[in-house]
Amino acid sequence: MFIRIFTGNGSNTNPGPSASQPPVPVEVFIAHDTSMVYSIATIGSLKANENVAIVSEISKKVTGVYLREGTLVHRGDLLFKLDDAEIVARISKLSVEEKLAAINESRQKAQLAKGGISQEQYDNTANFLNTLRAEIEILKVDLSKTEIRAPFAGKIGLRSVSEGAWVTPALVLANLQDGSRIKVDFSVPERYAGDIRQGANITFSADYSSRQYRAVVDAVEPVVEKSTRTIRVQAICDNADGSLVPGASVKVNLELKALVKKLFIPTASLIPTIRGYDVFLVQSGKAARKQVTTGFRNRLNVEITDGLSLNDTVVVTNLLRIKPDAPLKVVKSD
Repeated sequence: MFIRIFTGNGSNTNPGPSASQPPVPVEVFIAHDTSMVYSIATIGSLKANENVAIVSEISKKVTGVYLREGTLVHRGDLLFKLDDAEIVARISKLSVEEKLAAINESRQKAQLAKGGISQEQYDNTANFLNTLRAEIEILKVDLSKTEIRAPFAGKIGLRSVSEGAWVTPALVLANLQDGSRIKVDFSVPERYAGDIRQGANITFSADYSSRQYRAVVDAVEPVVEKSTRTIRVQAICDNADGSLVPGASVKVNLELKALVKKLFIPTASLIPTIRGYDVFLVQSGKAARKQVTTGFRNRLNVEITDGLSLNDTVVVTNLLRIKPDAPLKVVKSD
């Protein structure tokens, strides 16, 4: 007797009711209106209000040093004196010739009036007199260059020459800086070009000081730097107490504008798409996908300008495990 035993493959069995999909645990954020200051942080550097390298316009020997290094000087103060003996001697020589030429010119002018000399003779004498006077003026200009004076009030730095040294226009004798006001130079990405305005307030701090300083935007570069795609900005800060040092690096915070009663959600809740961004909402315990339009954003939060309403429940975690209409279990609400 043969007994046949048939082994089923399950195709003919009646499956029982399918087990329901377990809900995905998620953390959510309740959308609400928020006020936020729209600001950016960057690195800047300090510059003196005025800064100049003191040099000589002529090549001469230093005959006097009148500055005291590291002190304040006033506009017009004498800093260095150069040898002027040769120039003074030439002026004295030409002055004597000028006096004699003036006498001759006066005499010939009287003779010309009486017809004693020709107009050409008088013109030659007058021209000689005017040439001497012009040469004297040129020498006086050269004489003024032997006195090197402060072009503005400020603090003089360390001098690089001593009395008796030979100086040329290529040699920097000292540096002069007006630190009564400080310029804060920094750059911001080009996408903020439309938000930066002259007169805007900034705050900044330096590593060598615990103080928080304030400055006002004074100028904005009208073009974008091609190499960095940034815009240069300059702000002005009062430095009457001298606590700020030109050349120092500072941390700058620029307030662009205030966003009042806007919808913000965590940046982590955004889902990038070819159309822009989507988010998942919790609606009746299930996931609902919604396209949104974003505005200002930073590392933590993003402004939603369209697509969300007040009190919408936005999913923040487990986004990769969620599909539309998937059941959700809220484990944390922020």
